[in-house]
Amino acid sequence: RRRGKLPKPTTDFLKDWLHRHSDHPYPSEEEKKQLCNATGLSMSQVSNWMINVCFFLAFVV
Repeated sequence: RRRGKLPKPTTDFLKDWLHRHSDHPYPSEEEKKQLCNATGLSMSQVSNWMINVCFFLAFVV
């Protein structure tokens, strides 16, 4: 399986979503579907990206 970076516009979009939802940075299933439609990512890609970023942010803060 090949692991690569997501395109910068995609990560910028996801980071913007996180910034706008910083009080509750965990998207609902409906929000994940909207993120998938907006970014062209699969549900698992969106979920994994959110998990990884939230896990990373927990150590930074």
